[in-house]
Amino acid sequence: MTAYTALSDFLLYAVMAFIAGSVALRFAPAGKGREAALPPVASSLLCVAIPILAAAPVVQLTFLLAGEGRRMRAFADISTGFRAGHSFLLVSAGAVLLLLTIRFGASRWIQAVLAAASFTAIAYGSHSATIEEVTGFIGHAVHLTLLSAWAGIVLLVAWKPAAVPDWRGFLKWFTPLAASFMAVIIGTGIFLMLLAMKAGDYAASWILPYGQMLLLKHLGIIPLLAAAAINGFLADKTRPASAWLKVESLLLGLVLLFTSFMSKLAPPHDLDKTFKTEGQAPFTEWMTGAVEAPVRAQFRPEADGIAALVVALLCLALIPLAERRQLPGWTGAAAGIGFIAAAYLGLMLLVSF
Repeated sequence: MTAYTALSDFLLYAVMAFIAGSVALRFAPAGKGREAALPPVASSLLCVAIPILAAAPVVQLTFLLAGEGRRMRAFADISTGFRAGHSFLLVSAGAVLLLLTIRFGASRWIQAVLAAASFTAIAYGSHSATIEEVTGFIGHAVHLTLLSAWAGIVLLVAWKPAAVPDWRGFLKWFTPLAASFMAVIIGTGIFLMLLAMKAGDYAASWILPYGQMLLLKHLGIIPLLAAAAINGFLADKTRPASAWLKVESLLLGLVLLFTSFMSKLAPPHDLDKTFKTEGQAPFTEWMTGAVEAPVRAQFRPEADGIAALVVALLCLALIPLAERRQLPGWTGAAAGIGFIAAAYLGLMLLVSF
């Protein structure tokens, strides 16, 4: 069920990113990105998909708590009696209202407010909101809203670059917006991480499934930012570098995938207690050996781990080099994925628990 809910979350993030990006692009000047926004029919279909995907946590609880023959009643009870159910109902209501505003051509401001309200409803059911009722809820809502708007613009423009006639004008509008969004996204991301765990337990948490996904997410952000910098500052500003935009969208998809799985795993508020209930993450025993509580992380300078990190740095250096030498876009994508894999392997080999 974890894989089902995680993949549903991934698709939900993608769907809502497309909607948020489309709404955000309607605020771009004419000829400088507005044309890449989704047509009303496509946006409407995505709105219809939102309640279906958002129902996954409620479906999971239904199968866990109710036997066969009582699941319809249990689904209704969970929807009205559990925090996850309240979040599902609020997201569904927001999707319906957003669908109506799109179909009847309401103001872009109304659409923006309803899209933000839907992200707020998702944040209401998050781990962060249960830990800190106000600050965790607000932090997650801001983080998710800005991340989705930025990601949606990137995805829409990456796969529809011809819709932006004035590429230089689009970059002039989007680059400072993306930079400001990214600053807030990183800031709120750090805040949310520190809600879920102690800063000193970061490396030790890698022994847990949650920590593994968190590490992969953080490693994925590095080549993603490199690809974003290439598209925003280094690439030709007179025409879209469609191949590099697709590289950025691929790396973004990986980060969203890691985030989706991470959100379904138990965060290590109490590292040792979580370790006793969740156990060691898959594959970690092969890399680090069997671990027993209490869990502590120590870095050890091993040649194989250092060699893997050197390979990771070479992969990272290859990303801007590939753009400079005008190599095929798949080179940058391979280098980004290679960086994640090599850096992950190197760090895991350099840590003993």
